[in-house]
Amino acid sequence: MYAFLSHTSALDALRTIEGGGAGAPLWPAEPRELPRHRNTVTTQRMFKELAAECDLASYGITRVPVDLLVPKASQRSRGASARFHAWKGDIPNGSMIRLEESLFVSTPPFILLQMAGWHTRIQPTEEAFVKELRATREAHAMANAEGPIAYDDPFAWEQSSRLISLALVAMELMGTYRMAFPGGSTRYQQPPLLTATDMRDFLARVPRAYGQNRLDIVMGLAIPHSASPMETALALMLGLPEAYGGYGLPQPQLNRSCPVANHERLWDGGEAITPDLLWEDAKLVIEYDSDEMHGSAGPHKLAGDATRANVLSALGYTVLRMTTLNIQSQADVERLATQVAGLLGRSLPEPSEELRIRRSKLHTMLMRQ
Repeated sequence: MYAFLSHTSALDALRTIEGGGAGAPLWPAEPRELPRHRNTVTTQRMFKELAAECDLASYGITRVPVDLLVPKASQRSRGASARFHAWKGDIPNGSMIRLEESLFVSTPPFILLQMAGWHTRIQPTEEAFVKELRATREAHAMANAEGPIAYDDPFAWEQSSRLISLALVAMELMGTYRMAFPGGSTRYQQPPLLTATDMRDFLARVPRAYGQNRLDIVMGLAIPHSASPMETALALMLGLPEAYGGYGLPQPQLNRSCPVANHERLWDGGEAITPDLLWEDAKLVIEYDSDEMHGSAGPHKLAGDATRANVLSALGYTVLRMTTLNIQSQADVERLATQVAGLLGRSLPEPSEELRIRRSKLHTMLMRQ
């Protein structure tokens, strides 16, 4: 009896497994359908039998319901323990990692495609909007404010937030950190599990599947090589289009090396310096001083960072700095965006009230990740 972990459960597993399962056997060797009903976990009872035999928690699978693929929509049983998703047609070759003889987990590109095609219910969106609008009207009345009440289209934001959520997952998989799984903590200096080339190659092997168009948009929003969730949040806030609540600035490159060879008098730490956010054409750098890396780093780490920033300045780069507290402050992010825009030769127009609301939603969403 086989079980095929998918969606959020598969992501939790890859966050937990050392190296994200790199080097483990891949399945299938050739495109093929999922094994039929009696050979695949398709009911709550079958899942409970699997959970009794297999230590799912050792793979980071502690949240319920557990996401699993089944070959037919008619086999999606309802229950609290497992949530079944139908995958019609062939599984592309190499789309699953074999954890045990009968337990498989989806690969990073397959997870993103699954999440891109995942339906969401509209009713909670309506209910949240009604609640938000009622609170806004009450505040409007208490302030004796005049003029129309500004609000953000909840259904447009629902679509945008889904894409942003997927971009967060894509940047984690293309980055060098793993978000905390239940009971764990965020891990850093991890090997990237996905590249844009991996994603393109995978989609070329997939018959046209629901969610591919959405995934194309997501890969345009996501930026590779992020080293932390806060770097991801800052890069998205600055680089996302205004329609998503961003500032619409050119996307930075993340953790890209700036060569410093032939400048030994300035820097003896190697042939390159790797700033956190970089706009090479404008010679602009943002360094993120994280709590994890700087809070208890001691004087030697702080001295090294200062030397690195001074070297970049001597080489003609403008260096701006942000801390965790700065990024958590929407006002500080707004000031930074204005500074970056000016240094890139752009200007940020005065935002509409609707855009202010959208930016506030984006900031809140990114700070919750």
